[in-house]
Amino acid sequence: MDSSFRIGRSTYVHVIILFVLFPTFLGCSNHSPISNKKTYEVKINEKTSHAEVAFTQKGRTIGLMFRDKLDNDHGMLFIYPQEKSLSFWMKNTKIPLSIAFINSEEIITQIDSMTPYSLRSHTSKENVKYALEMEQGWFKKNGIRVGSKVGLSPEIMSLKIE
Repeated sequence: MDSSFRIGRSTYVHVIILFVLFPTFLGCSNHSPISNKKTYEVKINEKTSHAEVAFTQKGRTIGLMFRDKLDNDHGMLFIYPQEKSLSFWMKNTKIPLSIAFINSEEIITQIDSMTPYSLRSHTSKENVKYALEMEQGWFKKNGIRVGSKVGLSPEIMSLKIE
């Protein structure tokens, strides 16, 4: 066999492998922008935001990791089956975030700022059922503070929490 045939054949095999594996790599990606995900309205005071809802263990584990940005007034609402102490960190999260811990009466009990890629835990001081992550400073910018009432849409309340 001459060397040009071996090079051509080797390249052909690599191209075939690339075409076979590329869709697999795409299917494993969780890097999609928030605008491609289903969002729900969340009202706090008179401000309406839009949030993806993480209501399964997998969704809560992935959260907003690997995202490059958030759309304006968009975030992620984490829902748990019952109230408990919640703890969040920013491993693999590129976007500076603020988190509001929310009890089962839909009252904000705590707001923290979180630094990208930090392994520092942000733990709720009280048992809560929800946590809402928004772009850092969003709550302050919109006059939302501890004690503010959150309005979750009927669509959110009808989700089967796992």
